[in-house]
Amino acid sequence: MKRTSVKVRNPFHWLALAALAILLMPSFAEAIPAFARQAGQTCTACHYQHFPTLNSFGRAFKASGYSLVGIQGQVEGDGLAIPDTLNAALVGSAQYVKGDAQEFGLPAALSLYLAGKVADNAGFMMEIPFTPQAVEVGGSEGETLSAAARYGSFKGSYFLDVQGVSVGLHGYSTEMAGPAYGFELLSTGAMGMNVPVSGNNAMGAIGLHMEHGATLMSQFMGSMDMPMAGAATGLGVSAQNGLGYVYVSQYLADQKVEHFASPKLGNYLRVVWTPNLAGYDVGLGTQIYLGEATTPEGRLDAKATTLDLQVQGEAMGRAIGIYASYASAPKSTASAKNWYNLSTGGDNSAIGIMGEVSLANRLFASLGFVSATYWMDMPMGGMSMPMKQEGTSTALGLNWLFKPNIKASLDYVVFGGDLDATSTVATVQAGF
Repeated sequence: MKRTSVKVRNPFHWLALAALAILLMPSFAEAIPAFARQAGQTCTACHYQHFPTLNSFGRAFKASGYSLVGIQGQVEGDGLAIPDTLNAALVGSAQYVKGDAQEFGLPAALSLYLAGKVADNAGFMMEIPFTPQAVEVGGSEGETLSAAARYGSFKGSYFLDVQGVSVGLHGYSTEMAGPAYGFELLSTGAMGMNVPVSGNNAMGAIGLHMEHGATLMSQFMGSMDMPMAGAATGLGVSAQNGLGYVYVSQYLADQKVEHFASPKLGNYLRVVWTPNLAGYDVGLGTQIYLGEATTPEGRLDAKATTLDLQVQGEAMGRAIGIYASYASAPKSTASAKNWYNLSTGGDNSAIGIMGEVSLANRLFASLGFVSATYWMDMPMGGMSMPMKQEGTSTALGLNWLFKPNIKASLDYVVFGGDLDATSTVATVQAGF
């Protein structure tokens, strides 16, 4: 089978083409269902164009610590204020992938969510994924259970209003979303659960949150067994108003429930400006990872920097969303390894942009591009040899919001640079 290769000499040419394509196309602006039950609103009340991307109301709901309540009844009295029904949701997807080989997943992913208000100004969310887990049967390993639950991610938040500024305290533990999981409102990939189309953000491409940059990372890494750098457990503080938000957290670069002996905490800083410019809902921010953190491989440096931008609004009568990100992680040295770039060969960096436009009622087209430089140290003769890979990912997609809680998508991805492959992915995702 002949494979297609794309060489991109200047990524900024693609940025211009993507922006032009969005403007020339002929709006439609339409939570996990647990939150829909609590707020008494359909999923599209919180999501821009389609889930999981958040609109301004969705960001406000999230910034309240998931504590806003609509028509749902509450049990109140003596400081108690909780919904009278436990809010739960089951979210899953079926997927078909056609590349060098064919894959079919039913389900491809399945998670149970428990979420909602726990008191005035306080709320939580917990994800319990179901995935195959290795078990021993008759003394041999390799047998699997197809619906084994594992501890996934949890966060709880408490907010106070201080002279018009919402000040929050956040505790969290996550498998893959990094310290941003404690408090994040944009849909740029800074915290990948809200990325419009997975794999189109630069943060994932350099390994910060590999779950969400898996499209490009899988091409870089193949079947290599590499550590994932997105696990985090920590405590953070945020301050947010109409102008933007600041979030500071200290964290372990691991997900643990047992005690650590003398743990070292990494530092995470998030600063975002959220103006409304000429009718467009804009978010512009940076993430700074610094310090040293306890990781599954011991105490390592935890250093990386990102810049991101999102724009949501209407152009030529169509709803558009533009999401861009740049990320870099400095190389490790012989004396100090960097958890976000374990190679000593060079700095990892990536730039990504994606635009999405409404074509018709609940039908959206997207165009995304990521260009990344990724270093890996390959074992050779008892030594490690740094290897540099440069890759691009160009993705064209369609998303159809069949129902507010059911989405069908079709994506065609071309890998270029040092990569040479194509992939077609069909997905149906639903939650109730």
